[in-house]
Amino acid sequence: MKTSLFAQTPSLIICKGSSINYREFNTGGSEESIAWDWTFEGGTPNTSNLREPSIKYDVIGIFKTTCVSTFPSGSKDTNSTYVRVIDGTIEPIPMNDTTICSGSISLTLDAGNDYDYNRFMWSSPDVTLNPGDTLRQLNINQPGTYKVSIGNKCASGDKTITVKKGIVPTVDLGADRFVCRNISLTLSAGNNQNNRFLWAPFGETTSSILASQAGTYRVTVTSPDGCTSVDEIMLIDSCPPVYYLPNAFTPNDAPPNDIYKPYLEGFKTMNLRIYNRWGEKVFETDDLYSGWDGQANGEPAIEGIYIAILELIGNDGYRKMDQTSFLLIR
Repeated sequence: MKTSLFAQTPSLIICKGSSINYREFNTGGSEESIAWDWTFEGGTPNTSNLREPSIKYDVIGIFKTTCVSTFPSGSKDTNSTYVRVIDGTIEPIPMNDTTICSGSISLTLDAGNDYDYNRFMWSSPDVTLNPGDTLRQLNINQPGTYKVSIGNKCASGDKTITVKKGIVPTVDLGADRFVCRNISLTLSAGNNQNNRFLWAPFGETTSSILASQAGTYRVTVTSPDGCTSVDEIMLIDSCPPVYYLPNAFTPNDAPPNDIYKPYLEGFKTMNLRIYNRWGEKVFETDDLYSGWDGQANGEPAIEGIYIAILELIGNDGYRKMDQTSFLLIR
């Protein structure tokens, strides 16, 4: 592409890779010039002795062009002009479809491409825009389809997005409830199977679950629009905690009574320690569901009397410490 630069044009914006057909812009009164000395910053070639040279620009920037004309009388005239070379490429427009899940819409759309040579034009088939909406950014407060067109001397581009109000799901697990141990209670987060569900603490993904123990249950419901609602319920164990320590066990690999452990109901933490008759600790656990298998230092413990010390904290904060002796039978 070639562009003519006339004497009355003090500067010009062209695209990278374009050429300019220069015309001499010096005057010598009634004399006609007979020689020309051109210099072109950023141009190819960067000098010329032609009267009307053609110069190509492959580098972006602002460059000075100077022409010195010589006349038959020997006088000279010098003039300069500036050329701006731009890349002009339209970069990817950083806008995407957007869903607003709550509150009113207050959003700034940004078309990027922040160069002073770009021109912007916004339009919408759904919303009446101001005639002055020709800036890089557009502030909106209504849902709808929005399009921005970007152009300069070298390129153009556009992008259309949709801004909408999303559907926020409703969920209500009800008020906290008192329950007793061995409960079997159904908790429901609604019947809309288009929604997604995630329960805590156990990670179920169904719309309803069967709660089998006391504690706090939380559900996150996500609509197809990506909007979420959260609710939780506390199931409070209202029954007093119960425990029992056996007085003997037989670790002979023949059930029952292979493991020495307490029977527990309504407790959230436990510490169990086992000592032999000489006061040496042979076993300890904090696991509510485990017990002693009758091994000591990797060997079967000898038959006899042992001491169990049990420390407990109930679901309701109740604390209990107990100690008892029991018999290991082989």
